[in-house]
Amino acid sequence: MRLFEKIETKDFSECDIDVVLKIQNELKSKGSYSFVCEKMFIDLLQEIKTSGTLFGRIAYLGKEPVGFIFGDTQPKWYQAPECAWLIAIVVHPDYRRQGIGRRLLVEFLDKVRELGLKRICTIAEFTDEATLEFLRRMGFKRGRFVHLEKQI
Repeated sequence: MRLFEKIETKDFSECDIDVVLKIQNELKSKGSYSFVCEKMFIDLLQEIKTSGTLFGRIAYLGKEPVGFIFGDTQPKWYQAPECAWLIAIVVHPDYRRQGIGRRLLVEFLDKVRELGLKRICTIAEFTDEATLEFLRRMGFKRGRFVHLEKQI
């Protein structure tokens, strides 16, 4: 049996916040890029319990958490018609390139389709070539907006 076939996923719940933070800490210790901060996930956890639009899944290999995905099927801060927002998809560096991210994203796409939405938006760091390549392989293309910033 291949590793991909051994992966199990489940909906994110309140008890999983420690799992997400554990993966984040391992990413930090390995020097692997991750924009996600603990406060963001604590805030997301609170919203997942009440909003009904946020979606999270955790991937496990046995009892070991190896990845997660978060999205919003009706983001209050981005009101575009028929659009969901992919907030984060993270796979532990030791388990990348084995289909875990693909599995999590496919499950997110299924959720979005169930709701009748037609588009998914996300952002990635311009220099994060691995993430950009993954998203392109999964069918994402450059959208109509460009992120701009100014240092002050």
